[in-house]
Amino acid sequence: MSRIAERLATRGEKPYKILTETFSGPTSYATGGSVFNSTIFRQLERATALQVTGGLTGEVVTGSVSGNAFTLKVYTGTASGATEVANAVSLVSKAITVLLEGL
Repeated sequence: MSRIAERLATRGEKPYKILTETFSGPTSYATGGSVFNSTIFRQLERATALQVTGGLTGEVVTGSVSGNAFTLKVYTGTASGATEVANAVSLVSKAITVLLEGL
């Protein structure tokens, strides 16, 4: 938690939130991850991928959280043999659920 968010949360103003948000997948996935923008938060502190439908998995790119946006990589396969989804693949039919923390 940033110092600003920590000060606000400890003063009892409670603008700091921890919520899940579900996104539709991109129409054309970009290798290295696609950018998602939260409609709930104006300033994200942290994002953690929880679920991607269709047997896929997701991972928020380290250091990619900025403003209300984050970059998410999507993988096929299991953790031991996961492969990033190919460039330009449509994931529009997939639901991506992410745990978000911020203001």
